[in-house]
Amino acid sequence: MTAAASMMPATVTTLPVGTQLNSTSSSSSSSVSGANSTLNESDFLKLLTTQLEKQDPLNPQNPSDFAAELAQFSTASGVQALNQTLGTGGGVQAAGLVGKNVAVPGNALVLGTSGTAQGAFNLSAAATDVKLTITDASGNVVSVVDLGAMGAGSQNFSWNGQSLDGKAQPAGTYSYSIKATSASNANTVTATPYAVVPVTSVVLGGQNGTMLDLGGGLAPVALSAVQEVF
Repeated sequence: MTAAASMMPATVTTLPVGTQLNSTSSSSSSSVSGANSTLNESDFLKLLTTQLEKQDPLNPQNPSDFAAELAQFSTASGVQALNQTLGTGGGVQAAGLVGKNVAVPGNALVLGTSGTAQGAFNLSAAATDVKLTITDASGNVVSVVDLGAMGAGSQNFSWNGQSLDGKAQPAGTYSYSIKATSASNANTVTATPYAVVPVTSVVLGGQNGTMLDLGGGLAPVALSAVQEVF
């Protein structure tokens, strides 16, 4: 017993749970990598190994304290991983879109229970007249909306959900096409349609990066596909 005791250091200092070591704490702080005052995974493993080697066999580390240290590191590591995912994948930006309507490539027109549907498109040049033809899931023409003259660039519109004879249509997903008449006979106007749909949830960490789940039965899209937020 005397020989075993002589192998132990003269004093053993136990740090309170949660204490961080930094470059000014003591000579033992050299295990902290670089000038960073926060322990990383490598630093933690070094300290853990040293702690197990130096502890008194007759008075080992309390199991509950040891488990608490492991739990604290696991929590910190998990939070760090989550922060990295949110930061590098646009997760914070994507999470802020949940519940909002966004314009994404497509010609879907989602008619909600409110009786109106919103859409958007982009014109390559100014047009003297822009007309929308709205069809149902079977391809039948439901309504035609004349938007009149419009300038080049991003435009948006609202459909009142009524058919050609003024009857309210059931909620659901419709389609629309755009016919734009050029202000100059020498030019043609290209109209690019966008579907304006709600973001229902966000998927992080997938193979395709941050993805948005959409309402109206539309397939998920990448965050980069969003053209406008309403």
